[in-house]
Amino acid sequence: MAYFRSFLVGTLALLLAGCGSDDAATGTQSTPTGTPDKETLPLDVALPIVFVHGFAGSAQQYESQAIRFAANGYPRERIFALDHDGAGTDYATYVSLVDALVDQVRAKFSVDKVYLVGHSRGTLVSTNYLGDATRAAKIAKYVSLDGGGCGAADTANIPCISLVQAARGGTHEMPLSGQAHVECATSLESFVEQYKLFVGAEPEVTEIVPQDKPVELTGRLVIFPANIGRAGTTLEIWEINPDTGHRLGGAPIKTYSIDETGDWGPIVVSPDKRYEMAVVAPDSGSHHFYLQRYVRSSHLVRLLSGHPYSPIRNATHRGLNHAAVIAMRMREWYTDPSPTAAGGPLGGQARDPAKMDLLEVGTTSSGRDQAPANIIQTRMTNGDIAIHIHDDEASPGESTFGALPAFSDPACTNCTAFQTTADVFMPASDPPDGTITFKNIPRGDSAKPQVVKVPNWASENHLISIIFSDYPQ
Repeated sequence: MAYFRSFLVGTLALLLAGCGSDDAATGTQSTPTGTPDKETLPLDVALPIVFVHGFAGSAQQYESQAIRFAANGYPRERIFALDHDGAGTDYATYVSLVDALVDQVRAKFSVDKVYLVGHSRGTLVSTNYLGDATRAAKIAKYVSLDGGGCGAADTANIPCISLVQAARGGTHEMPLSGQAHVECATSLESFVEQYKLFVGAEPEVTEIVPQDKPVELTGRLVIFPANIGRAGTTLEIWEINPDTGHRLGGAPIKTYSIDETGDWGPIVVSPDKRYEMAVVAPDSGSHHFYLQRYVRSSHLVRLLSGHPYSPIRNATHRGLNHAAVIAMRMREWYTDPSPTAAGGPLGGQARDPAKMDLLEVGTTSSGRDQAPANIIQTRMTNGDIAIHIHDDEASPGESTFGALPAFSDPACTNCTAFQTTADVFMPASDPPDGTITFKNIPRGDSAKPQVVKVPNWASENHLISIIFSDYPQ
């Protein structure tokens, strides 16, 4: 109970802190050009939103939706996400956390009710929450994202929609054709239906396009999947050369000391520049995060790391001459023509490039170049959102594109949920002497390839995470 009270206090303090107490640090900033946010919505319509994620999830599954809401005039400070243990099963505790956050938000904004959104396992938490009449009385409207449906909300007479991959026979269902489980939380189509329920009108803005004011980021650095702050580490934010991924300047533009909340920011960044977010830990080397450009402000940025002896770190083969990378996107990668294709990996159908994702990786370094190779078709299955990529200890210096067996070991808990692996040899050194290029071509958006270039950090003391946006840029 002592741990629960401490975690509860820390979590609520973080979530209610808004953009944080630090002054915004400014990177090199060009004159902002783009579209303004729409006029602020009436506050009796724009009630606070509380999002509850699912298994192995975090606020990351609601980040793009929060950006879209803000672009339509929804006050950003009224959008909250409850980060809780993404691998646990203590539903009573999670329900208590939801209730505590709902009460804190109601008090903060002097409102009687809030909007509630649950995704996946978060819908089960929300169903349990709504099963109590006193708690249900605090909720004005509810959205169930591919999970438990509207049953409990219907019982409590709460307006509700259930956005699902395919019809299941529940009440108020809205199937999102061709979309997968996580995509039901992050997609443009999902946003439109949520906005219509909450606001009672069509949103004017649906695409995430550049804003006309400085871009400000705030977020958390957390241990995956527990979502507790990675205390005792330092977060450095560097401007980088977009053509090589290597750092510009002799020092980071901002440094944060991370405590048990994991809180960092706010920092003002340029939508025209690229950045590295480097976690420096005295006990486990550095973890380098490379995100795509942020063209609008976000207060739900999440950097998912691990403690020195986490199962995923233990399963990662590390060395002085090869890199280790995790590439992720909060929208499932598809390798088949449709997410429901039956009868084998291709469902008996020819591949349609417009309905498949491509993810290429290639390296350029001192005399050790590796031609780009597509790793999606060899290792991905429909439903994966993250792929662990590094050299297999059993075949050093060779890219077999096969599975990394250490991740399928039963001791590697939480290593397979929405994740896969690929044996790819990416030559590396410390300090880095080259560049690794990742090119993601999203299905349906082949004209908008997403390219991230990173230094070839050697995995002995460095891990790399690449986070592609779940919307085309």
